[in-house]
Amino acid sequence: MECINCAVSPANPVICLLCGQLLCLDECCRLTHKEAGSDKTINTSEIESHAEKCSSSSGLFISITSSMVIVMRGKQAAIWGTVYLDSHKEEDRNLRRGKPLFLCESRLKWLEYDWAEQEWQRVFQWFSLSNSHTFINAIRDCHMHH
Repeated sequence: MECINCAVSPANPVICLLCGQLLCLDECCRLTHKEAGSDKTINTSEIESHAEKCSSSSGLFISITSSMVIVMRGKQAAIWGTVYLDSHKEEDRNLRRGKPLFLCESRLKWLEYDWAEQEWQRVFQWFSLSNSHTFINAIRDCHMHH
């Protein structure tokens, strides 16, 4: 899989759950552009830029390396949880156990509800995307987040 912006296989690939596009969560795809109606330069992550185009600044992504759903709102992102569980209805955060995972319909419905209502009750911590290193590390170690 290659990123369409940098043509590199991303270390932290995510897929937009609204349109299916593969994106980099990595620093390589930070974009610099002028703020509309200003001379101010803005540096944004690829998921911020994509969410702006795809869904008016809110985004919903799934991390391929961890199975975690990422919620993005404005310049903040959070780990929602996962919609994939093993046969014992347990999460395998960061896919470390290597057991087959199955789509959990009740979690998917919960995610759909949260998206429609923009109520993120399963979200406990929001991260600023102005310094995405912190958020990328949280995705890598998302087993610490409940």
